[in-house]
Amino acid sequence: MNRIWINKLPVELKVEIASYLEKPYLLGCCSREWYSVVNSPHTKYRWLLNKYGRVHALFHAVRIGEPLLNISVIELVLKNSLISRYLVQRLKLVYGKHCLWGNNISNNVYERIINFKEGYRNDNHNDMHSIRQVLKKGENENDIKTIIEVYGFAPFPPKPTFRTYIFENFAKYEDNLPQNGYATASELKVVAKAIIAYPDLLNIWRKIGQAVAEKLCNLQSIGFPLTDTLIGNALLLLFKRRLIDVGESLIEGFSIARKMPKTDVLEMCLIDLLDLSRILEQSDALNYIINSINDPEKQILSAFEKYSIVEGDNNPTQSRTFLKYSPVLYQYMLRFGAKSPVVKYLMKEIIIVHTQLADTENANKLRDADTILDEYYAANVPFDRSLLPLFKECLRGKPISYLFEGYLPELFGSEVPQPFMTFQIPEVDVLTSSTQTKELQRLWLEDIQKCIRSDELVNSEFKRQITNFFTLYGISIPF
Repeated sequence: MNRIWINKLPVELKVEIASYLEKPYLLGCCSREWYSVVNSPHTKYRWLLNKYGRVHALFHAVRIGEPLLNISVIELVLKNSLISRYLVQRLKLVYGKHCLWGNNISNNVYERIINFKEGYRNDNHNDMHSIRQVLKKGENENDIKTIIEVYGFAPFPPKPTFRTYIFENFAKYEDNLPQNGYATASELKVVAKAIIAYPDLLNIWRKIGQAVAEKLCNLQSIGFPLTDTLIGNALLLLFKRRLIDVGESLIEGFSIARKMPKTDVLEMCLIDLLDLSRILEQSDALNYIINSINDPEKQILSAFEKYSIVEGDNNPTQSRTFLKYSPVLYQYMLRFGAKSPVVKYLMKEIIIVHTQLADTENANKLRDADTILDEYYAANVPFDRSLLPLFKECLRGKPISYLFEGYLPELFGSEVPQPFMTFQIPEVDVLTSSTQTKELQRLWLEDIQKCIRSDELVNSEFKRQITNFFTLYGISIPF
C-alpha cells in the first residue's frame, strides 16, 4: 500500500526527495519509476547542488565521476553552477596521470569542461600561484580581483577529515597536489592571507556566490579555531576601517561558522572588544557593533560588570592609579549623553582613579586620565555621592575643585535646602522637577556632613573646599 502511494507522487516531488537523500541510489531500488527518477540528469544535478552548493558542485562531480557524472549532467552543472578557471587548470594538470581526482570521468566530459569557455584549453596559468605571487611581492590587489571576478576563482574545499597537524606542518605540502583533489593547508592559507591583506575580496566572493561562512568553516576544519578573540581580532585589527563594506558578511559568516544567532555573535563581539586586555586605538569596530545591536547600553553595562570595571573600587584601600580602558573608549561612550547609565558608570571609575592619582604618576597615564576627566566634567556628567569619602585622601586638587567649585554649585544654584528637610526619594534617576533637584541637594549636603563627622579630615584641600562651599551658602561649618 505504501509502495503504491509513494510511486504515485508527482515526478517533481520525487526529484526533490531524491536530491536530499544521502544515498539516493537506494531509493532507486524501490521500483522502476524511482530508478528512472534517481538516475535522471536533473536529479543528479540537484543532488550535487543540495549537497555541495554552487561553488563546489563541479569539483565534487569530477571527484565522484561515473556513473554520477555523464555528459547530460555536466551540461546542467556547467550551466547553473560557478565554474572556476582554477578548476579547469587543475583538471588539465592531473587528467590521465593516475590521480584519484579527475580521472574517473569520460573523455567527452573532460573535453566539455576544458572547452566550457573560450581560451581555457590553451590557458597555462595557475590562479593559485598567481595570487601567491601577488601577496609575496605586494603587488596590486586588482590582479586578485580580476582572477576572482573575471575567472571565478574559488579554492577547492579541504578534505572533511583534514587534521590540525597537517596545517601545522603545511610547508611539507606547499607544492604537492593531493591525490584526492582536496585543497592543501598551504592553499587555504594563501586564501586567508589574501583576505587579510585585501578585505574587499570578501564582497567580491560574495557577489559570485563564494560565501564567507564557507571560508570560515574551511579554516576551522584545518585547525583555525574560530574563538571569540579571533573574531574580535578580525573586527578590530583586520577590517577595522572597512566594516561598513564587509561587516555584514563577516557577522553572517561568524554566525554560520559558530552556529550562533547573529544577535549572539554581535553581543560576543561587543564583550570581546570591551575586554580589558584590548587597547582600542580607533572606535571603528566598536561603533559598528554598537550600531548593529539592540539596546546597546544594556549590553555595554553587562560587559562592564563582567569585567568588574568599578566593582569594589569604592574601597579606599584599593589602589587604582590608571584607567582600565584607552582614552578612545571613554571619549566614544560620551555619545550616549551625560545622564546615560553607561557614561555615569565610567565617570565613577574615572573619579575613583583620580582620587588615588599623584602628580608623580606615569606622565602619559596622568595626561590621559586628566584629559578624560576634563571631557567628562565639561559634558556635565554627574558625580556619584557614594565616592565622596575618597575625596578626603585625594592627592590632587583638580577632582576636588571640580566637585566643590563646579558640579555642586551648579546643582545647588542660589539656594541650599535645610539639612533636615524631608523629601521622598524619587524612583527615577533623571531630575525632572524642582522637588527632585532639592532632594538631591539635601542628600549631597547630608553626605558631606556625615563625611566630615566620620573621622579626621586627612586632606587640607578637601577641608578648604568644604569651608569655601559652606561659606558660600551661609551654612555653619561643623569643624
